[in-house]
Amino acid sequence: MTGDSSARDIAHHQPMKFAAFEGLYNGTEGAGLIALGVISQTENDPSNENLKDFAVKVEIPNILSYMAFLNWNAFVPGINDIVRGNEKYGVMSATEKITRGRVAIEKLTLYKDARKSGQTAKADSLKTEIMNPDFQKNYFSYFGYGYISNPHTLVPSVAMSFYSFHIMVVLGMYFIFFFLAALFYTLKGKIHKKRTFLRIAIFTIPLAYIASQAGWVLTEVGRQPWIIQDLMPTMAAVTKISTGAVQVTFWLFAIIFTTLLIAEVKIMMRQIKIGPKQEEGLSDV
Repeated sequence: MTGDSSARDIAHHQPMKFAAFEGLYNGTEGAGLIALGVISQTENDPSNENLKDFAVKVEIPNILSYMAFLNWNAFVPGINDIVRGNEKYGVMSATEKITRGRVAIEKLTLYKDARKSGQTAKADSLKTEIMNPDFQKNYFSYFGYGYISNPHTLVPSVAMSFYSFHIMVVLGMYFIFFFLAALFYTLKGKIHKKRTFLRIAIFTIPLAYIASQAGWVLTEVGRQPWIIQDLMPTMAAVTKISTGAVQVTFWLFAIIFTTLLIAEVKIMMRQIKIGPKQEEGLSDV
């Protein structure tokens, strides 16, 4: 029902994405929400080009902690905490997750090899070990990290995540106020007289598409490098579809939708030139 509930889900299940679109590098208690910020080109960390300093930022104290955990003073892990770990707050380092992920991959590989070679007893023993709740929680839940070689690849583009999120939120707030104004003028029967407001309404139409696309940019960029969070990174999701098949599909879609766009524009222009139909008895009004 509300955006903050989605924020809490992301903070719990995708903490790196949450830290990226909030521009939070170092975790803190009572974390503030950056209401407005401009990211500079200066690197915050030379080892990772995705980490840029803020040239300007306006921060509202404690709001981020409450939004993420419904606690004004809750600790919100930042990007550096997630990569390097933070023992004080129980945040496991990416290096430790990578180690545990490799253990999980090794166990699964041994199980598959045992089954393939007909070693039923060994396979059953490994299956029991893999399915053990403790192993699932402490190792298999980090399965995807076993494919990661450099912990810094776990950090998505902070700038793109930050800007796309804030564009989406700002436009969302604008739409609420715009709708309230439209509702007020409509109920008062004055909306047809508000020429400036109607002009603004025309320019508001594409903003809905921009907000939608900004949300998708955040979704796809912020989750990198994961296809399935913690279980499958993009590098492990290898498809058997050939490059040629993908290119053919892309160009077919491009041609079809371009043709439809041209047809739609022509139909709209033709109808605009014809103008509205005159009803009988009203042609002289």
